[in-house]
Amino acid sequence: MLRTKIHIALSALGIFLGFSAFICIGIVYANVEAGMWALLSGIKAGLALMLHCHYLKESLHANFSRKALQYIGDFGMFGFVSGTALTIFYAFMQIYYQADLMPVQTSIVIRLVWSFMMTKWGLLLYLTTKRYLRTYNDHQLFSENPNIEET
Repeated sequence: MLRTKIHIALSALGIFLGFSAFICIGIVYANVEAGMWALLSGIKAGLALMLHCHYLKESLHANFSRKALQYIGDFGMFGFVSGTALTIFYAFMQIYYQADLMPVQTSIVIRLVWSFMMTKWGLLLYLTTKRYLRTYNDHQLFSENPNIEET
């Protein structure tokens, strides 16, 4: 229970930082690439927060099917893979060009940081869905359920 509450707090922090970085870096400083990675990072943190909250309220099984959780996990894995590729690309660019942190508008380091955050939240979203998929009881799928009407 405490572990889930800690995950909720960290996910809420991830949402706040992702969306505020999108506004600050992406809109105010016009570093559109870093802003987009921050926004995607915040979206993945939001999905993780949603899953943790439903699990804490014990309404995860009522609101999400196994297939829906698998789709959310696939979205997280796609974010992880694409974020890893972007992180490697920006790390190479930073090493090759030796660019400075300033100006923010053309900073490769800020893009590197937010692509890494997208990688992190993609992996955490994937692991969260895998963790919650294990809570589904496969025996319930084959049992008689009086609440389901036959068509």
